[in-house]
Amino acid sequence: MRHDKPIKLNAQISEEAAEWLVEFRTGDIDAAGRRQFDAWVRSSPEHLRAFLEVAAIWNEGSGLDARRDLDIDTPGALKHATGNVVSFEGASVERRLRDELPLLPTSALPSVSVPDLVSADASTYDTKRSKRLLSWRFAVAASIVFIGLAAAGALWIQFFHAPTYTTEVGQQRTVKLSDGSTVELNSRSTVRVRFSKGERDVDLLQGQVLFRVAKDHTRPFIVASDGMLVRAVGTQFDVYRKTEGTVVTVLEGRVAVTTASLNTVASPSGSSTSAVADLVEPTTAPDTAFLSAGEQVTLTPAVAPKPVRANVSAATAWTQHQLVLESKPLSEVAEEFNLYSARKLIVEDSSRHPLRLSGVFSTDPDFLIRYLRARPDITVRETIFEIQISHHD
Repeated sequence: MRHDKPIKLNAQISEEAAEWLVEFRTGDIDAAGRRQFDAWVRSSPEHLRAFLEVAAIWNEGSGLDARRDLDIDTPGALKHATGNVVSFEGASVERRLRDELPLLPTSALPSVSVPDLVSADASTYDTKRSKRLLSWRFAVAASIVFIGLAAAGALWIQFFHAPTYTTEVGQQRTVKLSDGSTVELNSRSTVRVRFSKGERDVDLLQGQVLFRVAKDHTRPFIVASDGMLVRAVGTQFDVYRKTEGTVVTVLEGRVAVTTASLNTVASPSGSSTSAVADLVEPTTAPDTAFLSAGEQVTLTPAVAPKPVRANVSAATAWTQHQLVLESKPLSEVAEEFNLYSARKLIVEDSSRHPLRLSGVFSTDPDFLIRYLRARPDITVRETIFEIQISHHD
């Protein structure tokens, strides 16, 4: 049988053949691997055909590999796997390759006796068949490149285009995740979700989020915020990423927190492997702490986490569009309201007695500005982009 067009191999088979070639090429193949290769080659003539073509392409790419050899020992690999001739559906590999595949030069597999596999003489090629072989190899090479790009694209999508949820100024939203957990986002908040078989990872990129975690003891729920980690299995907790640190408040259940840096021991999923391990059981590590319902901690790289009793209602008042202020400096008040303001609040407090505010406020920044304007010791200047607040004696 002669083919005027290149034979098209299954993309998955080509990829598997390339993987086997890399195994032999790098010398990582062991006895068990050779047996698996044996079984793979015997399972279909398409497998042998794909392997021969990938090997030929590899050895012609001298620019990629100066050695141009394959570390495949004949008895343990291809020759042993095929027994020189293996029958598939009544036809031998030798006969099937003669009929369906343009003959390969002996340089295709330097350490494998190609005449033992395909009884042929490369010197009998005519020009037309050589051209077909060249075009066929280009087609296989293109398919392999395509597969590689597709795999890389999938990884790129997984790690850099994971599902991301965000809110604009004044907006709040609740998102139900694939595991049944929910994330409630405050104004100007962003989270990125990356779930795997062994772990549920969420990156808090900015703002404040209330997590209600579905119970799954086989997959811990890990929240990362500015290098800090929060681990839970099934619980409710609030995470607020602020300028001076990340504030974690537990509403229900128990969570573990750590200030271990994510930049030093990062795992493929993006979390710190050793840090996550520290969060599994109680530990005396200074950078790790455990919080129960009604407790709160502020996580910073420089200070060991110290849980304190919290006003849970105040910490989650934002879900009711309110802010509960308890003797907060004016600068911190401005940071709170900057989540809800299209114009940035900038504070200058030159008074000998810095102003602190207490009370329940609407999250609408206009309410705060009206309150401050009414005070004789406050000057408010508004521009298109900013609201400047000055406190003076």
